[in-house]
Amino acid sequence: MTTDKPEEAMTFGELLALISDQQRRLTVLENAFSWLSFCLDEKSNQLLIHSLRLESQNQNRDEIMQQHFARLADELEKRNGIVKVQANVIPE
Repeated sequence: MTTDKPEEAMTFGELLALISDQQRRLTVLENAFSWLSFCLDEKSNQLLIHSLRLESQNQNRDEIMQQHFARLADELEKRNGIVKVQANVIPE
């Protein structure tokens, strides 16, 4: 099957190859996006992470998509050394 003729049936092997290619492309995009955050100043990074956290709570998205947004926010916090504030933790 090609994108020129989407009505053609795919073989199982073609489907696996397409899925594998999409996974590699997604991995590249995830890494590029994560590394781009190093180009941002601290305030911009905080705004980006905050926006991702809002998306992780967006009820228009399914639960799995919300989890992915939350994980990306966590990863950016970790890579940029931003400490996540938890409301229910009292410092000693």
